[in-house]
Amino acid sequence: MNCCGRHNQGLNALFNARVAEDEARAYLRQGLDKHTRRLAEAVTARGVQGASVLEIGGGVGGLHLELLKRGAARAVDVDVSSGYLAAAQSVAEKLSLRDQIEYRQADFAAEAASIAEADVVLMHRVVCCYPDMPALVTAAAERARHQLALTFPTGAWYMRLGMTLLNAGLWLTRSGYRFYVHSPAAILHTLRAAGLTLVQQTASWPWQIVVFERAAGHPSDPDGPLSAV
Repeated sequence: MNCCGRHNQGLNALFNARVAEDEARAYLRQGLDKHTRRLAEAVTARGVQGASVLEIGGGVGGLHLELLKRGAARAVDVDVSSGYLAAAQSVAEKLSLRDQIEYRQADFAAEAASIAEADVVLMHRVVCCYPDMPALVTAAAERARHQLALTFPTGAWYMRLGMTLLNAGLWLTRSGYRFYVHSPAAILHTLRAAGLTLVQQTASWPWQIVVFERAAGHPSDPDGPLSAV
């Protein structure tokens, strides 16, 4: 997306190789943080056995790696950050899961048409990193055959204030990256408009965890729901 080019450059500069390597080491020592663990549990409860997984903005890969450990068959990791993709591949190799994962550096909202659908689509702490929420969320929904799970910040006033202060600091450093607190109601409306149904919503402060499913029999869901594990 032309409007997002400077933002994506700023994201690559901020979430660089050194940051990614530090996060990878932390993950290998400590495992998933509590928010990611809660999201993995919510997704697993709806069924991942034999599933294909698409994670948008996968960071160092902990979330899709966890689903592979829990029975998912394969995963695709799409990320704007080259540093995160390199770190994610290194982590997957250490865990002997590299052969089950495809990696792609891309602005997902701009290139979604070239990316295959998946049974389970994930966006953890990603919506807040993208300026065009409707484009990103709609593209993700269109790629989800069965399940779409995502997190986003609560829309409370203090989160909006924090966004303003953080973005002021980024502006002062001439970074092209910005943090966004999109309207939670607008995010949910966009997903419903894309044909998905909300099946779970959980607070994990300061995040909201939501899981949507596509109705069985929908053209994008030819086989019905996946079996739970």
